[in-house]
Amino acid sequence: MDKETLTKNPIFKRFVRYHTPYTGSILLAVAFALVIAVCEFGALRIFIDTVDALKVVDGNRFDEPVSIRYFQFQQDGMFAFNGFEIALTDANDALKVFLWFLTGMLGLVFIKGFFVYGNDYVMARVGHKLAFRLRNALYQCVVSAPLGILREERTGDLMTRITDDVRVWQTLLAAMANIIRAVVLVPFFLSVMLIKSFKLTFFVLLILPLVAYLITTIGRRIRRASIDIQQQSAGIYSQLKETLTGIKIIKSFTSENAEAERFRSTNWSQYCSAIRRARFAALLPPTIEWLGALGLATVFGLACFEVITGQLSIGWFIGYIAMVAWMFKPIKTIGNVNSALQQCLVSAERIFYLLDFGAEATKQNRVGERDPLTEKSIDGIELQNIHGAVTFQNVTFAYSQDTENQQPPAKPVIDNVTFEAKPGEVVALVGPSGSGKTTLLNLLLRFYEVNSGKILIDGVSISEVKLESLRQSIALVPQDTFLFDGTILENIGYGCPGATDAAIIAAAQKANAHEFITKIPKGYATPIGEAGVKLSGGEQQRLSIARALLKDAPILVLDEATSSLDTQSEALIQESLTNLMQGRTSFIIAHRLSTVVRADKILVIKDGEILETGTHQTLLAKGGLYKKFCEMQLS
Repeated sequence: MDKETLTKNPIFKRFVRYHTPYTGSILLAVAFALVIAVCEFGALRIFIDTVDALKVVDGNRFDEPVSIRYFQFQQDGMFAFNGFEIALTDANDALKVFLWFLTGMLGLVFIKGFFVYGNDYVMARVGHKLAFRLRNALYQCVVSAPLGILREERTGDLMTRITDDVRVWQTLLAAMANIIRAVVLVPFFLSVMLIKSFKLTFFVLLILPLVAYLITTIGRRIRRASIDIQQQSAGIYSQLKETLTGIKIIKSFTSENAEAERFRSTNWSQYCSAIRRARFAALLPPTIEWLGALGLATVFGLACFEVITGQLSIGWFIGYIAMVAWMFKPIKTIGNVNSALQQCLVSAERIFYLLDFGAEATKQNRVGERDPLTEKSIDGIELQNIHGAVTFQNVTFAYSQDTENQQPPAKPVIDNVTFEAKPGEVVALVGPSGSGKTTLLNLLLRFYEVNSGKILIDGVSISEVKLESLRQSIALVPQDTFLFDGTILENIGYGCPGATDAAIIAAAQKANAHEFITKIPKGYATPIGEAGVKLSGGEQQRLSIARALLKDAPILVLDEATSSLDTQSEALIQESLTNLMQGRTSFIIAHRLSTVVRADKILVIKDGEILETGTHQTLLAKGGLYKKFCEMQLS
């Protein structure tokens, strides 16, 4: 990618803008690099003048004082600086002067080392700061993104963007210390070389366009290979997550070899892409080195001619050759960093894609959106003193509608649903799997935004309510129980951080979890492992119920909350759930009749539509779909 293409690339422009907060540190690194270049040239200049001085002193018996000059600079038609003249009276005097200048050279090397350390440290610090900032921002985007977007992404791909892609960017910034030194050193030495000998430098400059062409061409191929590698890395992460999550299924179907072969195939594809990128990256340094040697040989021959004709001293001959050699070393560094830049731009594009997800509330309105500068939530309605009246008015929802690409709208999962739950009512939702029961309650929590219609709580549209306020008013026990890797106490208290141990224990008792918890040696301090793997399904479900009980919200959502409990355990907590639902508007999704028979209102849902509404007795009397469900369970 050439310079013109880069500057027109919106990804590159955004990539550059993202470094604006670190401008001061980058300028400091540039200042350090300038000092490094001056020290390198100063040490080289002392060496040049010492060689020329030795030529004057060589074989001299000091019958009369001998004059030598350091840092003399003369250029016809431009300017001249006579430098510092030093008179030598004998050999001991000459040795002392040379030793002093040797000490000065070592001092410059020491100073250079100090500023090299500062240059490396400053850029490494910038890299770590940026990585810290990016990972925080990416994680915030993931947890704030609408579920409709997240469900379209592979988990492994999201993990790769937050880990590998950020690390690639951080690595480039650490390498920027070398490229900053190279970018400062090359023009600095070129300026000195042009002033000293335009003809010699002209031949060096002839090679640079060819070097730039090679760097650009190879860089394009490295970028393409990097895109493949990052995509395949996402595939590896995804399969690893699937394997660890579904290891029981894999083993039960004896599919270990099939999964290993699938992983081997993905891994092989990444290996081939990595080898292709490594081949291109490895080709650049020796190519630049060979071109540098060609330029050095050309300059060496011309410099020999200028020494023979008296246009160039021996010291400057050695110094000029050294500058040419030193100049091609940072050019090779620039070529290597260009390879890293191409990889980083691929990662940056993937990172920006995730950063552009946007928060949930921004899809239809700005309520609940966070201001990017103040990190404060934009004002919305706060739900206070909730009575619990919930109304669905002509609600329609489909999971995907690709209007941008003019695709036909997806079939609605919820189709023109209207009903009302009065304060304190228990509303049960029944129907076949896939009928839209869980989706309906997901809309109440605004996990998804309705396509049309309204959902109201106490007459207030939930689209106008702050998400935080809305969700604090609803306690959820989901169908797929999820627990965090922590202690039992921490998991029950997750939704209520300020809760006391006594309140947590009381919630566990109401959920019939206290008995099994106290039988464990560490009790409430027991670590339950990732996703609660150290507990049975029923124990996990009871902790989830206890978590919802502790929240003490005015609206309760139970999505198959007792599905993992045996009949005895379910009977034990039914009374607790009944007590919990008193005075609260409760929504229950269940297939067991024992869970819904006492509901104030039962909604029978099929294909996203409410077919029947009533109590258990009235629906049985109608002889419709609900009665068929009951007969199927009894049979």
